[in-house]
Amino acid sequence: MSNFRYLLFLMVFVSFQSMGQDSLQVAEDVDEELSIPFLSSIAVSVDYGKLAAQFLNTESKYEFGGQVEFKDRLVLIGEYGFSTLTPHGAYQNTDYTSEGNYFRVGLGYKIDFTAKNNLYFSARYAKSSFKDKGALDIASASGLYDDLFEPFVRDGLSAQWFEVVMSSEAKLWKGLYAGFHLRLRIMDKYDEQEPLDVYTIPGYGRTFDKSIPAVNLYLKYALQRF
Repeated sequence: MSNFRYLLFLMVFVSFQSMGQDSLQVAEDVDEELSIPFLSSIAVSVDYGKLAAQFLNTESKYEFGGQVEFKDRLVLIGEYGFSTLTPHGAYQNTDYTSEGNYFRVGLGYKIDFTAKNNLYFSARYAKSSFKDKGALDIASASGLYDDLFEPFVRDGLSAQWFEVVMSSEAKLWKGLYAGFHLRLRIMDKYDEQEPLDVYTIPGYGRTFDKSIPAVNLYLKYALQRF
């Protein structure tokens, strides 16, 4: 009987000890969660891949971004850019240029891989305001007809689309990060034109692709732990 009481006492002691450890772990988790400020960080970024495109004679692009993190998890994202695109061979016998600005806004979720590596998943809404221009230039091969030269300028055009984005970044030094975005752009609508349709849209790309994957490289600086 005494052995039974001893065994019962030992079981109760172990159970209470386990409960105490669990309670301590829960308390530590709660303390850690409470220690994270509501506003975790504010950051600005620049797309350095687009800056490198300045050396190309077919495009000139600039893009900047900002993000605000709440509770080190929820992320509010904003991006703004402007570009001039002059793709070669857009249309046969036609010079073509598209220029304008665009913005994106969205929400994302942050996952901490390590102390120096972060992963984000987000969804974004984007809109572009732009114009395109060009000139249709057709020479008469036989010389029997007049050459055709028809310039056009179309102002006040717009487009909107949605994006699903995965982002990965690594900490370089203090608040400085380098990373990349993997985007899938999905067209919603744009101002279609006749007889020559809009060929390319700033911030989106070619109009005859209703979904376009893209990769962007960025540098980010974040002010953390307010």
